[in-house]
Amino acid sequence: MARFTFVALALLAITVGFTQAGGDKDFRVAAQFTKDDPKDPQRGGPSQTHVVPLKAGKTYTIDMVSTDVDSFLRLLDEKGKQLEEDDDSGGNLNARIVFACTKDGSFKVVCTTFGAPDTLGSYTLTVKSSAAVQPPGTAHARMIGAAAPDLRGDFAVNGSAVKLSELKGKVVLLDFCDVRSSQSAALLSHLSRWHKAYQAKGLAIVAITFYTSDINPALAFDKDAGKIVTIQDADHQSDRVLLGVYAAHHKIEHLLLALPKKDALAAYDAYAINGVPQLVLIDRKGMVRQIDVGGEKSVPQVESELKKLLAEK
Repeated sequence: MARFTFVALALLAITVGFTQAGGDKDFRVAAQFTKDDPKDPQRGGPSQTHVVPLKAGKTYTIDMVSTDVDSFLRLLDEKGKQLEEDDDSGGNLNARIVFACTKDGSFKVVCTTFGAPDTLGSYTLTVKSSAAVQPPGTAHARMIGAAAPDLRGDFAVNGSAVKLSELKGKVVLLDFCDVRSSQSAALLSHLSRWHKAYQAKGLAIVAITFYTSDINPALAFDKDAGKIVTIQDADHQSDRVLLGVYAAHHKIEHLLLALPKKDALAAYDAYAINGVPQLVLIDRKGMVRQIDVGGEKSVPQVESELKKLLAEK
């Protein structure tokens, strides 16, 4: 996901009229995001932090449910170090973290939003415990070695809007990205280098994004300023123009697919997208072999793995 340097969040802890719970009791709070909430340093949307005592030896299911916003959860330890994060593992636009606690302490559950940073609304946060630690595999870990879920966009830059399954026989690198994300943009130089170096050897890089107008922001790309700008109105057609200008500005030569809202939500759910950029490496047989969240810092590991996959026959 787009990862940023974390600032100290201790002062952001709030008391929103909830029953303090933890350990042997379930925790539940119904809350409302407001324009006065601090901006999340990672996602940029409104954020509220709840302090929840957890006990070693228990597994906790942390759910953020909302019909108003695209829920996003982060779990921090007492010192503010991030332990887990999630976007849509709770189904639809709900976030879920399953956490096996190994140390007693007061943990910080940060509730925020994914995308549309100015969107406000209500949500419910629950933390439920079970008796014994059963370390769960993450959604990404469960995907490794499994068949890659199929997807298809309805618009493409640098090619046609193919189905992923049509690329079977190639090594495919999916780049789930967002034109608003500086981390997504920072990864483009590496994707360009890989495209030029390995395309002839069987690598297909496919950038996957969505129509920004589907989640409210009306945006365009100012090619003179070289950045995304807000406009009065937008629709799929103007979003397609944005993607074409964005690709030209960044000299993108690999395939860029745009997915309409329903298909984008299904794809993001299927690939457990917790943020962008997220890279997914798929072998020639259509099996997921590596998932990387965050972008640039993992470039050497991703390139090493794609070389291995290209060498496989």
